[in-house]
Amino acid sequence: MKSTSIIASALLVCLAYLSTASAFAPKALVTPTATRTMTQVYMGVFDGEQERQQLTRDSEPEEFFQTNTDKMSDGEKLPIALAGVAFIALPFIAGLIALYSAR
Repeated sequence: MKSTSIIASALLVCLAYLSTASAFAPKALVTPTATRTMTQVYMGVFDGEQERQQLTRDSEPEEFFQTNTDKMSDGEKLPIALAGVAFIALPFIAGLIALYSAR
């Protein structure tokens, strides 16, 4: 009796797996009689602009986009970095204090 229930449940699991696996199978979107045409895309043919050269440190212009933080010196960035470390570390320190004070 017990072995038949195990076999029946295993069969049910296999059928459930097969039904879901076939439900997500992709369907054919193109009929076999449809013909495909090859199209080529010609990009940059009519705009007259030459292809850009690779940007390197030497070919970079002197004036480039900078954020306000990029314009700061390292001394001015230090409080921002320390605030970030404190923002991450303080909840853990508070948790340790709460954990040890609960003893």
